Amino acid sequence: MLRNFTAVPVSAQAEVSDRSAAILQAKIDAIKKAGKTKGTRGPQTVEVSEVELESYVLNGLREDIPARVDSIDVQLTDGAVAADTKLTFGSDSTGNVMVDALIAGTHTLFLKGKLAAKANEGQFELVDVKVDGIPVPNILIETLIAKYVKPKYPEVDLKKPFTMPWGIDSLTITPGKATIVY
Repeated sequence: MLRNFTAVPVSAQAEVSDRSAAILQAKIDAIKKAGKTKGTRGPQTVEVSEVELESYVLNGLREDIPARVDSIDVQLTDGAVAADTKLTFGSDSTGNVMVDALIAGTHTLFLKGKLAAKANEGQFELVDVKVDGIPVPNILIETLIAKYVKPKYPEVDLKKPFTMPWGIDSLTITPGKATIVY
């Protein structure tokens, strides 16, 4: 049996807000809870909107991001997700005087990647990264991931498929929404 989970009609979540962030958090919580009882239910589907993602980053992840996120524009297109953000870094964000001198202040960051999942396996391909409009070479991205991401998440490898969390079976991105089956 295929069931849909929708907390509120899409028209009611048309703006970035604490409410839209809470809606996405409720969807995440439902997926996590269902993942613990996978054998006792049929597949369920949930859709996530661009506005929910923007709200979640701005309001739900505020304490988890080392820079202040001044704005974010999430774009979901066929098989891809992109985020155009404006971030403000403090003068002592990293604790490294040289790095802090380079990154302190407000910067734009654009990220785009292809993302899909099926049969509980996800694949992400980083397509484009720009800082202040300047393309960032892949070697620098790999170095930053090794230094800052791998210590906390050692299994991260952008070149390999990964097991989807919380019992997620598939994820499909289409214009304006991501559809998750769990």
